[in-house]
Amino acid sequence: MTIRGRIALVSAGAVAVAVILISLVTYSGARNAVMGQIDEALLDRAAEVAELRSAQFLAVLGISREVVPRNRLVPPRRGDFDSAYYQVILSDGRVFHVGPDDLVLPEPPAAYVNSEESTLRSVSVDGVHFRIVTTVHREGRAVVQIARPLTEADAALARLSILLVVGSLVGIAVAGGVGLVVARQAVKPIDDLTLSIGLIADNRAFFDRVEVVGHDEVAKLATEFNLLLDELESGKQQQVRLVRDAGHELRTPLTALRTNLEVLQRHKVDDETRIALLAAANAEVEELASLITEVVDLATDRYEEETVTPVDLADVVSAVAERLETRRDREIVLVIEPSVVMGRPNALERAVSNIVGNADKFSPPDSPITIEVKDGTVTVTDTGTGIADEDLPFIWERFYRANTARSEPGSGLGLSIVTQIIDDHNGTVFARSSVSSGTSVGFTLPTVP
Repeated sequence: MTIRGRIALVSAGAVAVAVILISLVTYSGARNAVMGQIDEALLDRAAEVAELRSAQFLAVLGISREVVPRNRLVPPRRGDFDSAYYQVILSDGRVFHVGPDDLVLPEPPAAYVNSEESTLRSVSVDGVHFRIVTTVHREGRAVVQIARPLTEADAALARLSILLVVGSLVGIAVAGGVGLVVARQAVKPIDDLTLSIGLIADNRAFFDRVEVVGHDEVAKLATEFNLLLDELESGKQQQVRLVRDAGHELRTPLTALRTNLEVLQRHKVDDETRIALLAAANAEVEELASLITEVVDLATDRYEEETVTPVDLADVVSAVAERLETRRDREIVLVIEPSVVMGRPNALERAVSNIVGNADKFSPPDSPITIEVKDGTVTVTDTGTGIADEDLPFIWERFYRANTARSEPGSGLGLSIVTQIIDDHNGTVFARSSVSSGTSVGFTLPTVP
């Protein structure tokens, strides 16, 4: 079901509940008012009968000759709203009916006969609905029942119920129609937004933006979608730049490798030259493999698949330092203390390895590298030539290499990978350097309490 349909349905349902409740209250109030008037009239007549003296009461039944005022007992007419039927049951079991109509009323329950007050009940006699009041005439030692037909009252209440039902249905239908109109107007901004998004998706025009109108929820949604388009456009631009830069970086080792192979293929060379050319070709292949691995790592974020667990940065640094000392015979000075963070162990190890690898690459062979770990911060300090101030802000960019580092092997992706890994861990990277006095590079991550 569409949002428009749901809004119309909810509004119609709310109106339906309200109309039904109002109709029930109205019908109940009207019924109580009508029945209250009838009950009051019956109780008044019961009180009049109870006030008759014994002789007068017996005269009513034809047992006594005493004259009874004519307004005491009104002759009944069956079905008339204002008519009343009298039935008297003497203590000896005889039953008398007052009036020309011999309507037989059902005998009252024993509880009613023994009651000190007049009691009311509703019954049906010969298909006619009656309201009956039962009272006890103490002097005449008789039970008197006075009945009034509810034909007119029931008919009036039936007409009222029909009007309420019809009115409710009309109200619900009108509410549904109004709900559709209101829903159409309310959903129109969403329809416009959907159309705009569809056009952008169909044309793949990620540089377009959705028009933001107003400050309501739809406007907020449009703003968030524009932010998403910003991210998509930025990601597409980075992808294009990565492919372009990677192609440029791949061209250099491929050219050198092809040149060496052509020399070996087309020219006769001595063993020493051939060995040198093959060694150079092998070095270019290794550089190509390293570059491809780093490009894949940077483009795919493969470390995001790793589970996040508590990681002690001291253990990560110790493992990287031990591996570098073994492979490069480099002295590593560790100044570390336990520092636990939430992270992906392999990803953090790759970040530390890239930083330490850069320090090893640009440090003199006999100089040590110092690695410090404290409060979620890892700092790697070398004693190399340092980085110029104009180059320092760009060392985290992809494929960026300072002029002094262009002769060194590498792809220029190592610190970019570090930035990506640390950003994924909600951390920050930093670099401090001065020419001829070395460089300190590292990162800071939130620690676990």
